[in-house]
Amino acid sequence: MPDPHRIKGELQAVLSRPEFSSMFFHRKQFAKPGSTADTPETISTQTANYLWEKKPLLDPVEVVVLRGPLELYRAYDGGVRKGSAGTLGRSWFERSVAEAIWKATDKYKNDDRQKWYMEFLRTANFVLPEWNDMREIAYMAVPSGTSVVVVRGRGNWRAMRTPPGKARPGGAPSIASASDVMAGVGMMPIPGTVQCIVPLFNDMWINQLSRVSPKWPFLT
Repeated sequence: MPDPHRIKGELQAVLSRPEFSSMFFHRKQFAKPGSTADTPETISTQTANYLWEKKPLLDPVEVVVLRGPLELYRAYDGGVRKGSAGTLGRSWFERSVAEAIWKATDKYKNDDRQKWYMEFLRTANFVLPEWNDMREIAYMAVPSGTSVVVVRGRGNWRAMRTPPGKARPGGAPSIASASDVMAGVGMMPIPGTVQCIVPLFNDMWINQLSRVSPKWPFLT
């Protein structure tokens, strides 16, 4: 598993650079009154703990600075349920991944292709139905001259394991092993596509892709 101490140290060192100070200021400016301000240390600690506890990524995991202009994507459901996926989550994927999965749906047409694209995204990224209805795609458009820090690695099926003492909604079968992944959710427990955990970004970069756009599922 990724070393959380290494991830925390590398991430904190990068986020402490002057180029990211404006993002911390923006976050502080729009934070809830009375809340504690985020710092490179707090965000690095939270991210390292998330990687250790939830196990979303397989080694090798790297801390990378991506420089704009670039596009990152995520599927979401508009927060239709408490705790379900919105546009400002931390899990994203790069355009190269989006394009590879789009090519894999080439035999489908029109609405069927959109439907199967979202299903392929679900299985490639190990997303359980109770986490995300995956109705829409959001994009993060990182402008030219700015950067975003990501923690990048291949997806890990163990992120879907049912926590001890808990149950999945609606009586869905619990997930504890690789065979449960195949039998319970119909996914293959192999290394997933490359994913990016993005701990700090400007929320003004985020928008929804229109389903009627001729460029869907891409921004450009």
